[in-house]
Amino acid sequence: MGNEWVFRDEHMLRVLSPLSAAAPEALAKARADKKRFCSQALVEAGVLPPDRVVKAAEAAFKARYVPLASASIDKFTLSLVPEKLCRKYLLVPLRLEESEIHAVMMNPSDFNAQSDVEAITGRRVIPFFGLPREVETCLDRLYSADAVVFDLLSKVETPDDVMVLGERSQAVQDDPSISSPVIQLVNSIISQAYRKRSSDIHIEHEEQNSHVRIRIDGDLRNILKLPRPIAAGPIVSRIKIMSDLDVSNHMRPQDGRTKIRIGSAEVGLRVSTLPTSYGEKVVMRILDQRAAEVPFEKLGFAPEVSAALDKCMTQTQGVLLVTGPTGSGKTTTLYSILNKVKNETNNVVTAEDPIEYKLSGINQVQVNEKQGLTFAAVLRSVLRQDPDIIMLGEIRDHETADIALQAAMTGHLVLSTLHTNDTISTLARLVDMGVDRFKISPGLLAVTAQRLVRRLCPKCRERVPEGEADKVILQALTEHGFGSSYYRAKGCAACEKTGYSGRTSIVELLLADAKVKELINYGATAEEIAKTSVASGALRTMTKDALWHLSQGDTDLPEVEPYLKLGAAAPAPQPAPGAAVQPPAAPAREKAAVPGGKPRVMVADDDQVMRMLLRKFIENAGYEAVEAVDGEDALTRIAEGPAPDLLVSDINMPKMSGLDLVKGVRETLGLLDLPVIMLTTESSDKSQELAFKLGADDYVIKPFKGPLVMARVTAALRRAGRLT
Repeated sequence: MGNEWVFRDEHMLRVLSPLSAAAPEALAKARADKKRFCSQALVEAGVLPPDRVVKAAEAAFKARYVPLASASIDKFTLSLVPEKLCRKYLLVPLRLEESEIHAVMMNPSDFNAQSDVEAITGRRVIPFFGLPREVETCLDRLYSADAVVFDLLSKVETPDDVMVLGERSQAVQDDPSISSPVIQLVNSIISQAYRKRSSDIHIEHEEQNSHVRIRIDGDLRNILKLPRPIAAGPIVSRIKIMSDLDVSNHMRPQDGRTKIRIGSAEVGLRVSTLPTSYGEKVVMRILDQRAAEVPFEKLGFAPEVSAALDKCMTQTQGVLLVTGPTGSGKTTTLYSILNKVKNETNNVVTAEDPIEYKLSGINQVQVNEKQGLTFAAVLRSVLRQDPDIIMLGEIRDHETADIALQAAMTGHLVLSTLHTNDTISTLARLVDMGVDRFKISPGLLAVTAQRLVRRLCPKCRERVPEGEADKVILQALTEHGFGSSYYRAKGCAACEKTGYSGRTSIVELLLADAKVKELINYGATAEEIAKTSVASGALRTMTKDALWHLSQGDTDLPEVEPYLKLGAAAPAPQPAPGAAVQPPAAPAREKAAVPGGKPRVMVADDDQVMRMLLRKFIENAGYEAVEAVDGEDALTRIAEGPAPDLLVSDINMPKMSGLDLVKGVRETLGLLDLPVIMLTTESSDKSQELAFKLGADDYVIKPFKGPLVMARVTAALRRAGRLT
């Protein structure tokens, strides 16, 4: 409070004298409290009526009085002067006139205040007088949370009716910062994001302001700017109450969920908060049930991809993996497949973390690791529930992967996701998890890797003129049989001038045919698998699928360019129009590389003496002998490769019997042409019949004579073409 103002206040008192007898006490209190003014103290004490003070002030300050209770305050003018400055000098910006700004001031003669306002606004101040109490009341009204929020509500779209399902109404009453306009503003933000088919809502804070952004078709767009105290305070608190989070804790990340009704639609919200330097950042993932109800035919897959996946869906056992980064549409693809395969005759069970969408006719289980309900634990329980189809939200560790592949080999169709970049690296990822190769190859049906790209607006897309088209792209389209033209974005009112409307997926598909399975067993490199599978047609690359979508006008070059690898591999032959898509035929098994050209014979027997005896006979015949201590050891060695040219196995062995070993070789590893001779002490017809049914080529009863066994070994090698 400047000396000039103190002088003017005392001058007003002289103008107002004589005063009543109660004046000295009120003046003494005012002078003791340096933040109060004598004239204001007298009005509050009832010593002076306000109109006398107003007249005295107009005479002392030579400034006209403006009653703020009825004054019209221009919001733009108010926004030019910071709240902190208004409260410091007790002034209210009133309106603008050309190069002037009119301001109601408690002290119209405060030149410091005028100088600061002129520096900020670039306009000369025209001061008016306002009673101190009226100025304070007006500032409280203008800068209250409700007033700011009501002003913001006038700038956003009118929300649909939004109701939080299951909310405890008392929770809102317990927090005084959560008022009706704040609730309306949060509802409006969520409603607007839902109408625009947004996937996420972000509330982020800076030093002065906060921003609300929504993600549409993969891109974030600013939709609203908020004062940071409002956004980081009551707005965040309201969202935390909706999702049952701890409102009082601002120093640790929190995650919650809620369900709301927007109009007639029920929508889930997955809420995450994160402390930042300027307040808690909030991200709300919108779980729109419409995403779970997309028909498989509406996913936008190429006919070749759809036909291959359709065939996988008809299988009674095996694993179908959908891979890709976060936000690539994996869950939507899996839900679309589930909606297609579910019917009254099968039992479908899912294990998810979290359950994002509710699906009718499907048993959904929520994974909860804190309570011991891991994916692996849930999967074990699910296998006892007589399932036909199992969907795992994600394969995260060795145990889950191992159980899933075991389930796929015992009569269950398993669907799951994995975070990998492409289909070939998925195989290496499973191996890195510790899954045995001989379990991967027999259980795997197919692997897809997908990405989401923005779809061109069908109302305004345009064909790229030949003279402006990229020559390399045109050549690639022609080589793959996709014509010689593509489209680009333009922009119209329907797509808000963006040129895009919605998203579609580009997919890489690897079919696990016999050749791919064999390469997996042999531990082939990613480059070898990719080269062989492209040549055979088992791998449809992402480049090819991107070019197909480009030629169909689904998307444009900037969207698919990151996924194009032109010249990396020759395009696979195109099927004739209308022809059924057939999986590639299993190529013949390559012979194992044998040192010195000798056939390799593996002996699997838990009896060390028997192994030594057979090894002596085999080596004396000029062949190479390899020993395995039991059936499990033999299956692992064969899976790791190279595979032997013939297997001689005892039936009765610990860990894995000879019969299970034959089954694993034939069904798990897919080695249908590996000759197998069984050894046993049992001479019953039933035992021999079972061995032959499982895939044994010959049967020798112990004890045996060396020459007889070697004659059968040689005959088996000759039949299999292992001898030249």
